[in-house]
Amino acid sequence: MNIHLTGDSLIARYEGHKQPIINEILKELKDKLSITNTACPGDNTADILTRMKADILSSKKADKIFILIGTNDIALNKQIGLEQFGDNLTEIIKQLCTVYESNEIYFITPSPVDEQKQQYRTNKLIRKYAAVIVKVAESMGCYTLDLYQKFIEYGQLSLNELLHGVLDDGLHFGEEGYRILAELIVQVL
Repeated sequence: MNIHLTGDSLIARYEGHKQPIINEILKELKDKLSITNTACPGDNTADILTRMKADILSSKKADKIFILIGTNDIALNKQIGLEQFGDNLTEIIKQLCTVYESNEIYFITPSPVDEQKQQYRTNKLIRKYAAVIVKVAESMGCYTLDLYQKFIEYGQLSLNELLHGVLDDGLHFGEEGYRILAELIVQVL
């Protein structure tokens, strides 16, 4: 199976590994998995659209594509409004559908943040943007994986512990968070 991962830093981070940590954990959980990861730290939906042809559509077509985006659209210091966010998601899907069938496209909601450490993002805003992701994806025949809810429901570590990655900034998560993300992806492979 070949999969393509793209989005922002949450899916691009190495966390001390030799490749994005999500790639390593996915390969550990699923044999014979080939992964293309074109995620770019700092990206928002407008950035994805800007690099869509050069970085995403030009890659070899995968069996499924997973997009974790929205974290930077939400950031209060550079926020993209909800309506524009929805329009950008719609355009992302339209462009992806030139290569992919809509049922091969999976959006992943942003994870919650530790509001004690994150000054630019709130969980209330994340829920609002996640709702737009779900609405747009469903209306266009795509799927959504709810990473936000998986983090909230996870009982083995507190949210603060899940969000304790190398940066410990209340946004970028550590290895256990990436295990949750990987397991969410593997469930639909």
